[in-house]
Amino acid sequence: MSLNKFVLFLIVVGLAPFSHAQQQPRSVAPENLAKYWVMINASLEASVPIGGQGMDGPGCATVSFIVEKTGRTSNVKVQKVDPVGDLGSVAASAAASLEFEPTITNAARDRVFSSLIFPFNLPPDPAARTAIMERCAIQPLRWRDPVARPETKPVS
Repeated sequence: MSLNKFVLFLIVVGLAPFSHAQQQPRSVAPENLAKYWVMINASLEASVPIGGQGMDGPGCATVSFIVEKTGRTSNVKVQKVDPVGDLGSVAASAAASLEFEPTITNAARDRVFSSLIFPFNLPPDPAARTAIMERCAIQPLRWRDPVARPETKPVS
C-alpha cells in the first residue's frame, strides 16, 4: 500500500466514528414514536420549583427531544406551554428523565426526534381534558427545522 493510500485510509478510519456521531436523528411524529421506542419508566421524576407560576391549575406543556441509541433523551426543548408559567420547566425535567427500549423494528436503535405533551392537573371530565391538551398541540417538527433545536426560541 502506498504512503498516500495509507494516510487516506487512516483519515477515513479516524473520521468514521465522528461522522456516525453527527448523523441526524429520524424525525418521528409523536403518535409514531412507539414504532421505534417504548417508554419503560414506571414513574417520572421532575424538578418542581417551589412557588412556581401557573402550577396549581390545569395546563400542559409540549416538549421535544431526541431518543438516543442508549434509550435516554437529549436535546430536550419546551415547545409550548399553556398557561404561561413554570409548567414548561417541569415538563422538560420530566422529559430528561425518560427512558426507552427499542422495538423489534428498531433493532439498530436508530436515534429519533419527537415530542410529547405533558398534562398537569387535568379535570376528570374527558371533554375538558381534551380541550386543555389541544391547547398544547403543535405542528409536527423535524430535527432539521431551526425551531426544533434547543438553542432557538420555542413555538408561540
